[in-house]
Amino acid sequence: MSSDVEICNIALSRVAHSQPIASLTEKSQAAEQCRRFYGPMRELVLQAFPWPFAGSSVALADLGAPAPGWAYRYRYPADCLKVRGIVQPGTRRVLTSDQEIPYQIGYDPGGRVIHTDQPGAVCRFTFKVEDSTFFDPQFADALAWRLAMELALPLSSKPDLQQFASQSYQMALTLAEGSAFEESQDDPEPESEFITVRS
Repeated sequence: MSSDVEICNIALSRVAHSQPIASLTEKSQAAEQCRRFYGPMRELVLQAFPWPFAGSSVALADLGAPAPGWAYRYRYPADCLKVRGIVQPGTRRVLTSDQEIPYQIGYDPGGRVIHTDQPGAVCRFTFKVEDSTFFDPQFADALAWRLAMELALPLSSKPDLQQFASQSYQMALTLAEGSAFEESQDDPEPESEFITVRS
């Protein structure tokens, strides 16, 4: 469990800034830079990968009056940072590429909408997590590396540190992806009709 300030201080140490901050509101150049980049980078890292702690599913609200070429128009979920897919109600299994349900994001006077042909559509998405006590350790690590990428030039003026932070950020995402797959278990594949008939 990390606080916003702890994540910022890890990022600062990764760009060789030896003076930690005590608060994001303190009057220092480091705090000012962290304050500027922390929120946008947090959202960017959330969008970069389907983090399990930030995943959600919700039945979409049908708005009627679908757009031309689509059968349904739904309201975009509140607090959604990135739509990960549209699924049928009651579906838990991750869809393969040939099973994915087509959709498109659009806008109307009420805000963003989702166009799709799926009746009773359920949306899987990454939501906007602002409370750092919910971050898992791998997300906090990836966020600190991503923040370090932005802090490297204004605080250290060393492009090699920015490049190192960029490479480390990509590695952190790769490790998180592997870990996420280890923490879930799909339903067993249904038996084929051929096997069922033989038994």
